[in-house]
Amino acid sequence: MKARSIDDIAKTEAEYWNENKLDRRKIKKLRRHAFHYSYKRESKFLQEKVKHFNDKDVLEIGSHAWVSWIKGNATPKSLDCINISEVELEKGINNAKNIPFEIKFHLMDANTLTFKDEMFDVVYGGAILHHLDVKKSISEIYRVLKPNGIILFTEPLNMNPFYKLYRYFNKKERTPDEHALVNKDFKIIKEKFTFEHVFLDFFSVITGYISLKIFGDKNYDNWINKIGYRLDVFFSKIPFLHVLFARVIIYGTKK
Repeated sequence: MKARSIDDIAKTEAEYWNENKLDRRKIKKLRRHAFHYSYKRESKFLQEKVKHFNDKDVLEIGSHAWVSWIKGNATPKSLDCINISEVELEKGINNAKNIPFEIKFHLMDANTLTFKDEMFDVVYGGAILHHLDVKKSISEIYRVLKPNGIILFTEPLNMNPFYKLYRYFNKKERTPDEHALVNKDFKIIKEKFTFEHVFLDFFSVITGYISLKIFGDKNYDNWINKIGYRLDVFFSKIPFLHVLFARVIIYGTKK
């Protein structure tokens, strides 16, 4: 089968988001249990890193993660937000009222950024790299970052065989070309960035499923989910177990 071009992939991505074709109702119920505590851990980590966005020129690959990531936590010198989808871009625009810093919104493909070289101090995004050609987008991100520029991304992973099976049988939850990160993607990123990562959610997915069956779509703050979370925090410190986890936070510096 002939590989699809980046332009074709971008068109499909825009279509799926513009027309709201994804159906994630089932997975959202599980996430509310499985990720209940890890979301808090993630938020704490992001808030600590976002403090460094103050007085910086920042680019969001996406268009409305800034609401939860930056608003109230930092005041960048400037913020540019891009999205391939007009609908998703509009969500960011609608939220950008009474914000104490300048935000510019652009309809743009992150695989082919139209910004000049070394424009930004920071490039970040929430669950966005896996919708892109990682090699091409990382090269573009590297190009537009200033020396010692920072990247910050949260991404799903697809190295655990059980997650691979789940994705295969639940295709309505994802766009046709998206690909949660695997080892080769980390190698691409490491070519251009020195980074640390935080791995999230392995046991919590198992305990979250049990918790969902017992409590239904409520009472996420319970002992079952807490056990899964505590096991994850401990075992995420063991590198060879990273392939089992569902999500990762990537925080890096341009080489």
